[in-house]
Amino acid sequence: MPVSLSLAMIVKNEAQVLGRILSQVKHLCDELVIVDTGSTDGTQALAESFGARVFCFEWIDDFAAARNHAFSHCSSDWILWLDADDLINESHQQKLLDLKHSGLNAEIDAVICSYQIAFDGQGECLISMPRERLLRRAAGGSWQFPIHEAFVLPDEARVLNRLDIAVEHHKPAQYVERSSDRNLKMLMRLIEQGDQSPRNWYYYGKELRQHNRPEEAIEAFQQHLRLNQTEPISQYQALHLAMLCCMELHRYPEALSLGYQAIQINGSRAEALLNLGIIHYRHQDFNIAIPLLNAATTCQKPDAGLIVEEDYSWKPYHYLSLCYEGLGQPANAIEAALKAYPDIPDKQVIRENIICFAGKLK
Repeated sequence: MPVSLSLAMIVKNEAQVLGRILSQVKHLCDELVIVDTGSTDGTQALAESFGARVFCFEWIDDFAAARNHAFSHCSSDWILWLDADDLINESHQQKLLDLKHSGLNAEIDAVICSYQIAFDGQGECLISMPRERLLRRAAGGSWQFPIHEAFVLPDEARVLNRLDIAVEHHKPAQYVERSSDRNLKMLMRLIEQGDQSPRNWYYYGKELRQHNRPEEAIEAFQQHLRLNQTEPISQYQALHLAMLCCMELHRYPEALSLGYQAIQINGSRAEALLNLGIIHYRHQDFNIAIPLLNAATTCQKPDAGLIVEEDYSWKPYHYLSLCYEGLGQPANAIEAALKAYPDIPDKQVIRENIICFAGKLK
């Protein structure tokens, strides 16, 4: 039996994109709840034209507060949250509709879906992360953290993983710089006020790295690690991101140290294994690189944290092929290159490498 479903969304000056997502989910939802934080471009009228109930909320530099306000106006059994610049393609709309009709009940409190946040020129996903996407209203929980907010469920919550359902985030180009600067300024203000939240220091490091400030980012990640004693996922990701910053600065011994610390925390993820292998490959330590890269090829895509798709597909095989070529093992190099070929965007590179490797076969 189908449950009722509310859409909850917070917006500000989203007239350029709002109609796209509302047209995609209107048939899925029994009510559309839009909280506007100060639009001046006709966003409210556009939302109302789709039958949405629009509520105003004074912006207080707190995304969690705005989202909680939106949730407070929802009356359905379940709540689907989205951003105005998200989209859901037809096949995933159908999966959500099927889930609504037969997969949601009082035995489940939340549904985790894939959130795809970066794409290549052909529209293929480059980066994704699991996110709580559908939430049972009666189960409780709330949005927390003013920036990079997250929905915190009760400890006993029962969660259904449906990573086969994806929401795509397509931010218009002119929005990217605006939101990026906003996020960095919000986090800087919190840090300057003496904030000691491990989560905020982690995201502060990410924003600094995105703003090409790797040395400051490393310091922020190190502060996160000093403060975070209980969350291995963010410990791993902070170590790996600090490792990437050190690679960008050509501080390879420090990068290696951070990478090996990361795989001590979690050796079942591909990212640190891959980049350790890349560093050793660049230093022609092929016999050290190959076991690390082979280990990366065996890693299954995780159900938590940020996921760079290439780390779990073609990239470890590509560097394996280069390592085998460096050891004078062209047959192994060709075998690894062929495994990279189906997923690598630039197939010409692999074709040229295979021709080169084949020329060295006895």
